[in-house]
Amino acid sequence: MKNSFSPLSVVLIAISLLIGSLSAKDETPPPVPIPIDPIIQRDSLWETSAADLEPEWKPLGFEWTSAAQRSARNARPGLTFRDRPLNEVLLAFQDGKFAEATLIYFNRGDAGQINENSFETLLSAITADLTTLTGQSPAERGRDTSSAVKAQGRIWEVNDTEYLLEWSTTKASRTKGIPWRGEFIRLTIRPKNTTERAIGEMTPQNASRAAVKSFTGADHVEKRANGTLVLTGLPMVDQGQKGYCVVASAERVLRYYGVEVDQHELAQIANSDASKGTSPSAMFDSLKQLTSRFGIKSRALVEWEYNDFLKMISKYNRATKRGKLAPEIDTNLRDIDSFYAPMNPEILKEVRLKQKADFGRFQRDIQSHIEKGIPLLWSVRLGLIPEKEIPQAVGGHMRLVIGFDAASGEILYSDSWGSGHEEKRMSLEDAWTITSSLSALQPAGS
Repeated sequence: MKNSFSPLSVVLIAISLLIGSLSAKDETPPPVPIPIDPIIQRDSLWETSAADLEPEWKPLGFEWTSAAQRSARNARPGLTFRDRPLNEVLLAFQDGKFAEATLIYFNRGDAGQINENSFETLLSAITADLTTLTGQSPAERGRDTSSAVKAQGRIWEVNDTEYLLEWSTTKASRTKGIPWRGEFIRLTIRPKNTTERAIGEMTPQNASRAAVKSFTGADHVEKRANGTLVLTGLPMVDQGQKGYCVVASAERVLRYYGVEVDQHELAQIANSDASKGTSPSAMFDSLKQLTSRFGIKSRALVEWEYNDFLKMISKYNRATKRGKLAPEIDTNLRDIDSFYAPMNPEILKEVRLKQKADFGRFQRDIQSHIEKGIPLLWSVRLGLIPEKEIPQAVGGHMRLVIGFDAASGEILYSDSWGSGHEEKRMSLEDAWTITSSLSALQPAGS
């Protein structure tokens, strides 16, 4: 027998289903708390080895960010310190011992937008937590001129430990169309500096600039038995699930030169979006603010304007007509992903490799910069060339070129996705096929 419902019944059923759906959503249990207090507040923390700590933090979800085991990261839902939620925790090790913990209570990339009142309320609550923990009021540090964004800070010192709470916001600007934004609130826990800074001693900002100035690229070039050149000493940064590949890659390069900076600071100055990411041009325009402060310069080696891209599409379409190997690409499209989605990778490679002068320059630029110890910021389109076990299947992405193998005709590269992505290989032909841009970020005097 066929069921029939009156219009009113249909409406009531729809409302009940909606309410049921909302109720189910509201009843979703919060994540199980993962307190990290036992790690951070253990006795003799600064004398504890990585080997002793690993059995404690491994079950909580921490993972090494690279095979070098200099840092471990955890971004699982439910992380807490003193019952307060955290977005992310980083544990750093030096000479095999625990050296520093970074607790991120809030960052725009992972947590989204927050209003000014909520930001200030959270900051006050964390301040109260730390005052209770240490039994003392904080010293107001003010703005840190060595920070990329001149972050605000306050400090607690107790026994052999320093607690440094830092935060940053972006002021609203009607002329730039930027609303007020909370950027990050982070806590760094590290050994207390018991040595007073002498008069005339370098500030952290000058120390970063001095490190960049004294950087010797040749000291970081490893020549392997087969002639492969690969850079050593590049730190790994895990961007997490957000679209921070550009700022995470830039952080890795800047830290390689000795500049103390993180991806959240760079995301602030580059106006990054967690879902849409950061345009490389916006990143480099933003980094110009830091050139004089840290002695860093940027230079585009391969740069595609939109007209250059359309010319490539035109050549691709001519190639498809000759062999009728694939459908033409509609040149009226204005979405880059829509251009690439229907492409035949082999035809695209054929078209790109006919740019012999550009391809040759691409190869020479990579080889010459690697020989000087300069990693390259490499913007690519994923999904055109098969790659194993990468968390992003298609779309725009930035990675680092860190080596060159002349014998096999391959580049060595690294992604900001943590352990397992430190060093990979790709043929020069495939690399050129997926290239959108190639840029150098290097000491000003190099």
